[in-house]
Amino acid sequence: MEQTKEARFMPSLVQNQVQIGIIFNGTNKYTKALLKGDILNPLIINDKDVKEFVNENYYDRFITERKEKDDFFTDRESAILFGITANFIEGILVGRDYENNKEILNEIKKLLPNCYICNLDGKVIS
Repeated sequence: MEQTKEARFMPSLVQNQVQIGIIFNGTNKYTKALLKGDILNPLIINDKDVKEFVNENYYDRFITERKEKDDFFTDRESAILFGITANFIEGILVGRDYENNKEILNEIKKLLPNCYICNLDGKVIS
């Protein structure tokens, strides 16, 4: 069975392997500016310049796939070259295991005190 990237790499009801996801404010002008370093977008970074950031064994396939999107390589993801600062993080999405673990929730809140934490039902729990 095929899965979306969201189902594989984000907390979800169909799997419990992934327990944490980060929620960004995509309308923030500074967040948008970071997308100018997205190596998945061939209109932003050319094939030659992106080569340093891609495994040489995957490079040829990567170049083809970033230009010819399909179900597995879509426009829903970005590969940003530089880290994103904590003040760009708006919230944290947690899976059921983390939702029921007060110690983990407290640690997340300690690390990111200005962020909300929500569960898989979309309810803000902290």
